[in-house]
Amino acid sequence: MGSLTGMHLLRWSLWTWLLVLGAVGLDASVDYFAYAPGKCELSISLVIQDMIATEAGLLLGRPRLSQTKLLRYDLYTTLNPKERQILRPGDLTMLRNSHFNPKWPVRISIHGWAGKSVTCSNAAIKDAYLSRGNYNVIILDWSRQALDISYPRVSKQLPSIAANVAKMLRFLHENTGVPYEQIYLIGHSAGSHISGLTGKMLRPQRLGAIFALDPAGLTQLSLGPEDRLDVNDALYVESIHTDLTLLGNPSTKLSHASFFANWGLGQPHCPNATATEFDFVCDHFAAMFYFAESVRNPKSFAALRCTSAKSVLSATCNCNIGGSGKYAVQTCTGNEFMGGEPAVHKRGIFYLSTRPQSPYGSSDGLVHIKRPRPSTIRETANRRPFG
Repeated sequence: MGSLTGMHLLRWSLWTWLLVLGAVGLDASVDYFAYAPGKCELSISLVIQDMIATEAGLLLGRPRLSQTKLLRYDLYTTLNPKERQILRPGDLTMLRNSHFNPKWPVRISIHGWAGKSVTCSNAAIKDAYLSRGNYNVIILDWSRQALDISYPRVSKQLPSIAANVAKMLRFLHENTGVPYEQIYLIGHSAGSHISGLTGKMLRPQRLGAIFALDPAGLTQLSLGPEDRLDVNDALYVESIHTDLTLLGNPSTKLSHASFFANWGLGQPHCPNATATEFDFVCDHFAAMFYFAESVRNPKSFAALRCTSAKSVLSATCNCNIGGSGKYAVQTCTGNEFMGGEPAVHKRGIFYLSTRPQSPYGSSDGLVHIKRPRPSTIRETANRRPFG
């Protein structure tokens, strides 16, 4: 594809934004978890209001808020599983008055473009960790930048957001003694690249792990390793790919281990998605729910090692020791398990299958080689033609 002109880029941003709006699934004015995972209520109109307000502010030359006011760190623990406690870099009073415990592992979830900290997917990840016991679960809310019609404009802000996250992690380490190795970042979409950039900014210190949940493609496809997520950004980096058609990144160079659920194409549960369950971009958000399930049960998703990225992207990886050849329906025993807690260091490229309903993992150690499904976005577009 040739380079995008300004008009093409604008159309691309508008079109993709309209699709992503289907994924927000949340009243843009809500600041607390207002529902249980799986009970998302779509409120596109309020998200559009936020978008229009952002655009109006830019047109009127309204000064941008500082990162301190734009970003919010919500802490949840077993002592406050539902009510957040806000942390800020440099604010010792907030930290000392919170339930943060340096003896507990730190897990930080970072949403993506058009996201918000209180979405169902973030609730699923938070609840999964707290179901295991004592964790410091922090959810970064950068929705004031994320709710922007222009992804290229959002993308340019990722380094400054990452710098603030790095500042927060240094603050926690220096004032509580929590080891960097006990800190994992879990990033969805653009949040994956915020995680990677944060890891770079902390060097020579190394984070324990980064889990990249359907890392964003889009403008990141053309970037080098210093400007996006890279395998060297933590002691262990794992990527889970579920939407190569629209928003995801097919690269296997982002992580030590790359897991392609259902070839990274149509996810089996997504054709059943309703208007309140991320209809348009169900595939993209599937990675978050799969990961949350793997935290609860680290052996939920067995995966088959493949010989190359090509064998996954061409859907030819098979049970013959991950070899490639003519497509065939097969069932075999997996080599590794996707996700999990704590992180198990793996290397390679993997295929895994999921069930069409929750729980999505079979937990039987088996991998089913299945015919690729059309992506949800294509099926949705066919059902709902746009004028």
